[in-house]
Amino acid sequence: MSSEPPLRRDPGSVARAVVAPPSGGLGLRVIAETGASPAEVPPLYLATSEPIEWKDGFYQEEWDGQEDFRWMSRAGRIAFAAAPHPRFLEISVHSEFLDLSQVLTAVGIGTSGAGGAGEQSASFDLTAGWMVLSIPVDSGLDELALEVNKSFPPAYYSGDDRELAVRLRAARLHADPERHRHVARQHPNAQRNTLEMRARKTELDSTPPSLGIDLHGACNVNPPCVYCEWDQSKDLEGDYVGAPFTSETLDEYGEFFDNASYLVNCSIGEPFMMKSLDDLLSTFGRQGKRLEMTTNGQILTDRNINRLLGRSVDLYISLDAATAETYAKLRNDKWDLLIANLRRLIAAKGATKGLPRIHLVFMPMRANLHELGDFVRLCGELQPDSLVLRPLNTGDSIDLVWDRAGYRYDYQQELLPFDELVRASAETARLCREKGVRLNDQMDFGGSSSFVDEFTDVEPTQSTETEDTATETPEIEQPVADPDLASAIAQTELPETPVVEAADTQPLPSLGAEGQPLCAEPWKSLYILRRGVMPCCYGGQPIAPMDEYRQTWNSPILQEIRRDLAAGRFHAYCLDSPSCPVVRKAEEGHRLPLGQRIFMRSREGWHRFAAATETGWKARATWPFKVVIGLGLRVARSRSKLYQLRASTKQN
Repeated sequence: MSSEPPLRRDPGSVARAVVAPPSGGLGLRVIAETGASPAEVPPLYLATSEPIEWKDGFYQEEWDGQEDFRWMSRAGRIAFAAAPHPRFLEISVHSEFLDLSQVLTAVGIGTSGAGGAGEQSASFDLTAGWMVLSIPVDSGLDELALEVNKSFPPAYYSGDDRELAVRLRAARLHADPERHRHVARQHPNAQRNTLEMRARKTELDSTPPSLGIDLHGACNVNPPCVYCEWDQSKDLEGDYVGAPFTSETLDEYGEFFDNASYLVNCSIGEPFMMKSLDDLLSTFGRQGKRLEMTTNGQILTDRNINRLLGRSVDLYISLDAATAETYAKLRNDKWDLLIANLRRLIAAKGATKGLPRIHLVFMPMRANLHELGDFVRLCGELQPDSLVLRPLNTGDSIDLVWDRAGYRYDYQQELLPFDELVRASAETARLCREKGVRLNDQMDFGGSSSFVDEFTDVEPTQSTETEDTATETPEIEQPVADPDLASAIAQTELPETPVVEAADTQPLPSLGAEGQPLCAEPWKSLYILRRGVMPCCYGGQPIAPMDEYRQTWNSPILQEIRRDLAAGRFHAYCLDSPSCPVVRKAEEGHRLPLGQRIFMRSREGWHRFAAATETGWKARATWPFKVVIGLGLRVARSRSKLYQLRASTKQN
């Protein structure tokens, strides 16, 4: 099952995390990773891990929508016991500045007099977002002093009198030089990648900091989940459907794997069916990779739970329901087994205190919207690391129809209008605050200050239902909506944008956003999948076969996409990717150019018309009309691509 890339949150979300952090959060901690079983010899970075102490300059723990973190002021100190041998402090740091203008300096200090105390220093130009740094610590040192050259501007968190500079989380002190070498090479690549993006380069010397991988191509759920495009995906995979993913695969990837900080498993399959998963997880751990992986959770056996414990894995578990009845309509009758597995997993790893990080996923649709409140309450009981709210992929051509557990599931009818998604997002946030559940709302992927705040004035979307022209089917039970929850979502009052007098309006200090493209994904990510190479996780179609990923990274099509996004416009490939939330929000916010808006609306209308006239006499009567319109849309798409290519050539 597919998984989203790491959520990139914008600076506007920081102020909300600062002003109103959730209660009961856990603080920044040393990771106690235990990836090996008791009978195995743990890797060196685990065997040599030592405790650290957070001293001056750090604030209380908070939640950023993904994990616990602490703010550091301009300077902070970390203490640990001195040792007679060199070590490495591995730490995750988050900068709000997009232009590499924030610099972190680490100075090692020996205060105990043990083992030849001295001083050493290292400096890092910080890239925006989270990055992992590995800082050498000489023998005899027992403190590390961190200092940042400038603070995060207070204008972004007015009302908070703290001095804030960077965020930190997940630190480890160890004596494994091999792991240090692996982690240390990731930051220079990410730094080079950011510089190339800001320079609007389309041909890159850097490799993607985030790498999409395809671990396994088989699944234990058969027939597939009702919203899974299983057959279509396997058709796309073609000769690669059985391609193995092993340690040798990582060797073949070379610098593409070595330089990546994040790995995102986007396979259409169940990873826990893999025989080689243990070896791969161990390799990811030794090299300091963070893995995102999605599972249906039905085969989280004791063995699979043990192989996960202590791993730096974000495990997204697809539920999409709060009861066995609704789960059966979407998947199968394994609900009780799934919930039992979740209870054992969360208990074994220690609620939100350990690894892996557990995220329970809910995708709002017609079949399950009435259970949104019960799902929040279920998460409150189970205590995962977060509840993930994720939209069902939009696709005019997705024609999945299932009769399952007394329910007729029609994919196109299950899609919620945009305004309903906005209100469901707002209602989920309210319920999570009430129940103390940590929410990771992926509805806002792509960079608005807030998904809800930006779309407070959306108009109700008109129904897209069409006359039923399909052959007769038996009466199928439809979901009975919870009237209280349905009413709450319909009547949710979205926060109003405050009105500020013009005289009082002051521009916020620059964080370097002036050099940012419309979307950074084609610079930051590459997805090497059995069904083909994708420039982002929302790509509509592959742009090359799986084994051509090296050529694809700087291919003409990917350079065209980067060129257009750097110029502030969407490429035709983006417009042909209907699930892209960045495009969808631009369309809903009326920020698309007129020509692109007309093309998008025409295509949507065409698909609705085609669906309404696909059978019987209507199909025969409208056939000539469909041929003409279909050719017209192809010409429009071709002219759009040709125009963009000419414009970019002229610009260069």
